[in-house]
Amino acid sequence: MGNRQRSPALLDEDHAAFIQGGVSVIVATRNAELVADAVRGCGCRVSKDRRSVTVLLDPGRTGSVIADIESNGMIAVVFSQPSTHRTIQLKGTDARVVRISPSDKALAARHLAAWVADLCSVGYQPEFARTLHGEAPRAMVAVAFTPTSAFQQTPGPGAGERLPG
Repeated sequence: MGNRQRSPALLDEDHAAFIQGGVSVIVATRNAELVADAVRGCGCRVSKDRRSVTVLLDPGRTGSVIADIESNGMIAVVFSQPSTHRTIQLKGTDARVVRISPSDKALAARHLAAWVADLCSVGYQPEFARTLHGEAPRAMVAVAFTPTSAFQQTPGPGAGERLPG
């Protein structure tokens, strides 16, 4: 048992940097009746070994997402850059609510600023972007998961292909 090799992380350094940047973060779950719910995330952090992803959520906007996660651990998260439409989807089966890190409030503020800047780069006004996204929340919920599958979802011929890893 001591010599068991771990499979490589699904995220390479480029993908990890991308999902932690100025991207739209949409977190989706489902309940036992297969009814889906989705909410906008307010940031993301990736573990140093790139095997775990933690998404930050505004607890006032989570709907049934937290209950779904606590019930079945299933999660899908889409990360999309508005200016380029570059999009990555991650799925996991072990999602769980975890403690907020001391740096998460600053991370959410940086995420919002980067997302607003990206939208402004294609002609949107900052007020529109902030209204669409919402302000960085005062309180947050953190959901961590191990990506079990990762897909390139940028519109075009490669959409839906698994990311190498």
